[in-house]
Amino acid sequence: MHTTTFRINWDTLSRVFIAILFVFAGWGKLMTFEATTNYIASVLKTGQVTPIITALVIFIEIVVAVIYAYGKYKKDVMAYVLIAFTVLTTIFFHSDLNVNLNMIMALKNLAIIGGIFATLDGVHRRRA
Repeated sequence: MHTTTFRINWDTLSRVFIAILFVFAGWGKLMTFEATTNYIASVLKTGQVTPIITALVIFIEIVVAVIYAYGKYKKDVMAYVLIAFTVLTTIFFHSDLNVNLNMIMALKNLAIIGGIFATLDGVHRRRA
């Protein structure tokens, strides 16, 4: 009797699921670049450098997330970039926890950070 074993790479699957969230968010910002830039400017008061910040945000959410999901190049560095980005986003855009939506977004971001840390744990365990 011939049997085939189907193995799932849970680390890769986890990274792909996390990256999808970032990529969709970045794509939405790219499609509404001007509105996103105006929103960031209204929160951060960054003036004329705001389009550069918006482009950096989109780059992180799309390019860094795809590299993280792919996992063949510096996935731990990409993970730390995504963690730092998510922490800063939470601090600057979702810190007013009296607003219900901000509370939900902050908790979602904590869950994302936890998921990224879990993939890092797997990376570091394999290296040991």
